[in-house]
Amino acid sequence: MRLDHSERQQLRRWLERLAEGDRQAFTPAFACLQPLLEGFCARLLPCREDAEDAAQAALLKVFARATEYDATREALPWVLGIAAWECRTVRKARMRRREAPEEEQVEVVDGAEGPEARLLAEDLRRALAEVMGGLRPEDVETLEAAMGERERPAIPGATFRKRLERALGRLREAWRMRHGVE
Repeated sequence: MRLDHSERQQLRRWLERLAEGDRQAFTPAFACLQPLLEGFCARLLPCREDAEDAAQAALLKVFARATEYDATREALPWVLGIAAWECRTVRKARMRRREAPEEEQVEVVDGAEGPEARLLAEDLRRALAEVMGGLRPEDVETLEAAMGERERPAIPGATFRKRLERALGRLREAWRMRHGVE
């Protein structure tokens, strides 16, 4: 679900009213935020149940922290920041318990994952290409060699691993600067 400019402004007014203690703004804010956060969390977490849990926790935190909302700033980034943090928390909890996320069962028809999955994969490939286009040529060559798209240079293994580590670090930083998440 995407919000147009007028919906974003309305969300901002609802959160501003909630921050001031107006309980009448709860219902319309909830009606707007619930599908938005469920969709957002579903894109960040592979397991539907985890995504629902993260969205619910984010909604609770948004409403519990409504008094902290700064009405001079955009509401949507504030809300999505809380949701992203909840998704990260769910992911870290799984890692601490050493659980693998349960993958959604996707019906595969003729080898395709469905139009949404193909669009998301294409968007990710395009975003990665943009970010890699801004890296140094040596980093791009190292990353491509590590992915098997290019022949590995004739250098010692330890040297290649160190180059790869540095290239991945710069890739992560470039991705974070451009997209805000890892």
